[in-house]
Amino acid sequence: MAENNSAKALKKELEEILPLKLGQIFQTYGLDLDELLVPLKWKPMILLIGNYSSGKSTFINEFLGKEIQRTGQAPTDDSFTIITAPDEGEPEGDLTGSTVVNDDRFPFEALRGFGEKLLAHLSMKRVRSDVLEDIALIDTPGMLDSVTEKDRGYDYLGVIGELAKLSDLIVLMFDPHKAGTIKETYKVLRVTLPGAAGEDRVRFVLNRIDECESLEDLVRAYGTLCWNLSQMTGRKDIPRIYLTYAQIEGRHVPEEFKVWSKERDELKKSLLDAPRMRLYHMLQEVDNVVRELALEIEALDGFKRRFKKRLWRFFKSLMFTATAAFFFGDLVMNLLTGYPDSPFVIDLVTGKFGLDSLLWPIIWFLLVIAGGSCLFQKITFPRFVRRYALSPDALVVLKSPYERDLWPRIRARVAELIERHARRYVWLPHSKNLEKVRGFLKKDLQSFYEKVKQY
Repeated sequence: MAENNSAKALKKELEEILPLKLGQIFQTYGLDLDELLVPLKWKPMILLIGNYSSGKSTFINEFLGKEIQRTGQAPTDDSFTIITAPDEGEPEGDLTGSTVVNDDRFPFEALRGFGEKLLAHLSMKRVRSDVLEDIALIDTPGMLDSVTEKDRGYDYLGVIGELAKLSDLIVLMFDPHKAGTIKETYKVLRVTLPGAAGEDRVRFVLNRIDECESLEDLVRAYGTLCWNLSQMTGRKDIPRIYLTYAQIEGRHVPEEFKVWSKERDELKKSLLDAPRMRLYHMLQEVDNVVRELALEIEALDGFKRRFKKRLWRFFKSLMFTATAAFFFGDLVMNLLTGYPDSPFVIDLVTGKFGLDSLLWPIIWFLLVIAGGSCLFQKITFPRFVRRYALSPDALVVLKSPYERDLWPRIRARVAELIERHARRYVWLPHSKNLEKVRGFLKKDLQSFYEKVKQY
């Protein structure tokens, strides 16, 4: 409990320092700091996903020591259920989906975008439990084969992705009878999770192994799952897979399977570490987002520097042309039209120079300046902007593999900022802002990493 209190204190400190140090800079570059702070808004979350017969509900009941979720061999629940403890002074009971997404205390507002059908299949169960004081569990509908958004009435994989972004641990359960062969499982592993959460957040579980008829049967199921995971994840190395079964009183477990009895305890212990994992994940997320911001500022600073060089070249050309027009504009007029009678250069050479001799030179000088300014604003600058909006890669030097991985994620955003707000960004103090961002990464963020290591 002391460790969790320390994690809460550190989380609060992070919530306070981010707006103070980076709030204005985020706003300047079109980023929403609130999106980064959303996961800090509530307690750590554990997302449980798997096919309908993988034993998610049974595991939840065993983990909490209470019969919270309905269990059975067939599908028993088609809803997303958030299980947590009530706040102080609140009663136990359920909240509807519309209540959950509209409550500012919870970070689920984004789920509203998936429509009314999802809200009808979303609820929150508030249960008094010491475990749930510090974490929340999210039970999900079982994954199925050949299911479309039309069949469910909402984008199931989209919802899983949104919840995965908010979750600190993801438990992906399989059973020996369908070891990774469900179509939705493939899409979750191949597309949804890689875009929403890091690999370190996922716990793979082959559950219900006591239902295998023999060790040979279990080895076959395990091998099948390993093969399917390698195909779905595209990885040659297989992550750890917890081999577990429900420890239910009265259920016979073959003696040779009891060697894996501790695996379920290890899994539970790893879930109880969610508050500390929350801090690591938040620091990783802040680190990634702030480094993306630094690279974005660096690109816009490169855009500004190129603009200043282009502007200086144009200005020198314009001043040369305007100066030539000042001295020779009325002379050309005289040669073409006979007017004015005595051009400025002639007056200057013959010594007949007077104030009235400056009238046409000044007019020609101002006309060239005005025409050049119009040319720059209407043609030269838009072409300059279009060039770098279409190809912003020239604006940055990617000095490390990490930056080369970051750049594709922000390239489109940089291009959009240049295309839409170029006139603003060519005058902002990017170098000063970049210095502040790098200072935060080097000093403040590293300080948080050191503090987390102590817990």
